[in-house]
Amino acid sequence: MKNTQKETLGLLVTMKAKPGKEQEVKDFLLGGRTLVDQEPQTVSWFAFQIDERTFGIYDTFEVEEGRQAHLTGPVAKALLANADDLLERFDAKKDIRPIHVVASNHKQGIHNKGLLVIMKAKVGKSKAVETFLDSGRQLVADEPGTLSWYALKLDDSTYAIFDTFAANTGRDAHLKGKIAQSLMEKASVNLENFKTSDIQKIDILAVKQP
Repeated sequence: MKNTQKETLGLLVTMKAKPGKEQEVKDFLLGGRTLVDQEPQTVSWFAFQIDERTFGIYDTFEVEEGRQAHLTGPVAKALLANADDLLERFDAKKDIRPIHVVASNHKQGIHNKGLLVIMKAKVGKSKAVETFLDSGRQLVADEPGTLSWYALKLDDSTYAIFDTFAANTGRDAHLKGKIAQSLMEKASVNLENFKTSDIQKIDILAVKQP
C-alpha cells in the first residue's frame, strides 16, 4: 500500500550505549513505542539497532509543528534525561539530526530487519542524487519484500536511505534489486568515497506505522 500521508520532515538519531548498558538502552527504545502512540503528529517511528552497542531512532512528520511537538514530548525528554547514564558521548545538537523526506513508499507488514545507508554527494552532484532517490520510490514499489522505504536529505550534500523488511529474504532481495544495483553503478560518479560497507544492516526493535 502506497503511503497517502505527506511525510515531509523527520529526525534521525544515533546513539551508542555505554559498556554494560546495552539492554537498558534497548528496553528504553522498546518502551518508547507506547509513548509515541500518544503523539498524533508523529506519523512513523522506528527504533533500531545497528550493532551490539549502537542504536537509533528514525521518525517522520507532516509539518514542523509535529516535529517540534515530538522534540518536546515524553520520548525525547526521557532520552535526554537518561543520556548521561546510558549513552556514550551523546550530543543532542549533533546526534539528533533533522532531515527532509525526499520520497517514501510503504506496504503493510511486520518490520524486523532494515538497512541504513548514509551517502555524501560529490560537489555539484546533489541534484543528481536527489533525482535518483526520487526515482527509487517506484522501483521499490515492485519489491514485495520491501515494507518501507525512505529517501532522506540530511543537509545540502548528505543523503540517506532507510528501509525495512519482514525478514532477511526480503532484505537480500532488495540488495540484489534494481535500486541497489543502480546505486552502486552511479556511486563513482555521484557519491564521495562510497563503499559497500556504508550499507548498514540493522534490526528493527519497535515501530509505529503510518
